[in-house]
Amino acid sequence: MNPETITIKESGMAFGPYPSARCFHIEKSPLYTDIRQEVKMAEFLLLRTEGDRPAMLWMVEAKSSSPQPKNEPDFSQFIMDVREKWVNALSLTLASRLGRHRQAEAKLPGPFKTLDLSQFDVRFVLVINGHRKDWLPPIQAALQKSLRPLVRTWNFSPTSVVVLNDELALKHHPLSRT
Repeated sequence: MNPETITIKESGMAFGPYPSARCFHIEKSPLYTDIRQEVKMAEFLLLRTEGDRPAMLWMVEAKSSSPQPKNEPDFSQFIMDVREKWVNALSLTLASRLGRHRQAEAKLPGPFKTLDLSQFDVRFVLVINGHRKDWLPPIQAALQKSLRPLVRTWNFSPTSVVVLNDELALKHHPLSRT
């Protein structure tokens, strides 16, 4: 394994390899360990840049399954849990950038420390291993609805929520099977 890259294994999938300076395994970080009790967290953050466009901060959550929308209250709880993980990841990242966590200076990768907070955009990415493509749209719609106030308040792109299965993730993003 290249020390300059990181691969994250979660829910039967391997994400990466990513440049270690642009990937932060927030769920395994000391930042999260210190506040972990009763705080749910996304798996990792990925900072992507393309040309002159503003930086894109991906908040990635991986799951091995999800309930069907007709399975209430399980589906609603699933949506609330994923939303909570993303909101907590965004909050911890921004709180760290603002100096609210003293160990953040040593633990955040360099590009995260210099992220222009007035210009960045966010992608809330959920990858569900083994999920059928036709099961993804209702999950994406429910997550978009649950995150709409956050997306609008921060003026993130209306396409900030992305739900993929492992096949789509393999095709469009660095992901491999474990």
